[in-house]
Amino acid sequence: MKKVIFLFSDRKILFGIGIGLVLGVTFMFVYEYNISISDSQIEEKARNLGMHYSNECKAYSIK
Repeated sequence: MKKVIFLFSDRKILFGIGIGLVLGVTFMFVYEYNISISDSQIEEKARNLGMHYSNECKAYSIK
């Protein structure tokens, strides 16, 4: 545990982490993510992954 605390007490490490955080947040705010997908495309992708509605299932009664 002391090695970890000693590692993070080094100013170069903290300076690098700080610069990385600032750059990451800056790029996150600049990047625009606006991909819209229609409801029918969402349903089609979900059905390809195995989605089904409850009224499409057959119920079997075992006696």
